[in-house]
This record gives sequence, C-alpha cells and structure tokens, in this order.
Amino acid sequence: MLPDRRGRTVSALLAREAASFVGRLRLFTAARWQAAAPPFGTRADVVHHLAQWLADAAGEAPVRLPRLDSDLALPDQLAVTADDLVRTGRPADDAVAHLLMHRAELLGEPVPAGLVAALGAPDAAALLDRARRLCDG
Repeated sequence: MLPDRRGRTVSALLAREAASFVGRLRLFTAARWQAAAPPFGTRADVVHHLAQWLADAAGEAPVRLPRLDSDLALPDQLAVTADDLVRTGRPADDAVAHLLMHRAELLGEPVPAGLVAALGAPDAAALLDRARRLCDG
C-alpha cells in the first residue's frame, strides 16, 4: 500500500533536510566533531544519537549502531539511517523535528519558518520543545 499524501510529504521533508544536514556535516573537521555539545558529550555523540534514533524509528527490532572509529564517517551513518526511515514510507513529523532540532543546535541556525509551518507547529520554539522531549539525552 502506498503512503498517503501526508506520508509522502513528510518523507520528502525528511529526505531533503537529512541530505542538507549531512552535506553540512561532511565539512566538519576532526576538531569540530570533538567540540562539546552538552548533554551528549561531543558533536559526534549528538550525530550518533540522532542516527541511532532514526534507526530505531525505521526498524522492526532494535538495532545498536556501532560507534564508528572515525567521526568523519558519521555523516554517512546519518545519511543511511535517514534513508532507511524514508524508505519505510512511514516517517513521522517527529523524525523531521528531531533532525531539525539537532541541526539547529550543531549549526547554530534557526529552523526556517516554512519548515515549522510544514510540520504543523505554531512556532519554532514549540517545534523544538516537541523534539527535545524525544531525546534520551
């Protein structure tokens, strides 16, 4: 069965925003990955957390993602887990909100108003609050 129109819209949003974020993360140096990012530890820990969260959302059974030897490979791990969730045809608004929250934290950029509206949030603060509740960190 094909996902409904809303499901396709959320899938497209997740695919687009994940690709954009991954592209930016690929520019990080080793030192930038190791910068502090409380409460997770480092920026690398944040991205691993997000990749794990997306993998959990996509999977039928829990899978522990390995912590890669090189932080420089984390964008690829994030890209794969986001794509896995998109391919399920059932990503939720929460997945996009979670990704946007961590992107805003790591890149220091606000969530664009168009994305806030597309996700049905009254404002960016409400969207980010919703996403924070999803985090284990």
